[in-house]
Formats: sequence, structure tokens, C-alpha cells
Amino acid sequence: MTAFMFAPTEWDEHGNVVTASEQYKEKLKAYQTRFKRDRFACYIQLSCMHNNLLGEFEGCPIAKDLWDRLKIRFGQISDTRYVPCA
Repeated sequence: MTAFMFAPTEWDEHGNVVTASEQYKEKLKAYQTRFKRDRFACYIQLSCMHNNLLGEFEGCPIAKDLWDRLKIRFGQISDTRYVPCA
């Protein structure tokens, strides 16, 4: 995922949107799960930020973009600064 997420869409031979097939329902369920997990990851990252940083990062469409912008803004964390959660 590198851009906005959109619900899956399938068309029949006449160009009409198909939403009744089992394959479509499975794709839609997978999309909804992925979308919820991505939103949750964004909320977790944003909730760990200081209030003055929220405005800069809350507009990111997906968690990967948010993470990439954080890495650009603050740089790579060195191994000496890493503090594992125990």
C-alpha cells in the first residue's frame, strides 16, 4: 500500500458494478480489515506525539506515509538511542 485505499470494485460484462459475488465479498472484507488496521496504526502513532506535532502529521492518508514522513523529519534512530519496551 503506497497510496489511498479504495474499496474493491468488480464489473460484469456490461460494465455494471458487481457486489453480490463471493469473491467480491471476500475482497471487501479483506479491504475493510486492512483499512481498520491502518487507521488504528495511524491513531497509535499520532497518540504518541506531542500536541505541537499533530498538525504536521495528521493529514497522512495511510500509516506508511506517516511513518515515512516521521523518518524524514527526525531521521533514522541509531541503535544507541533504541530503548526496547520491556
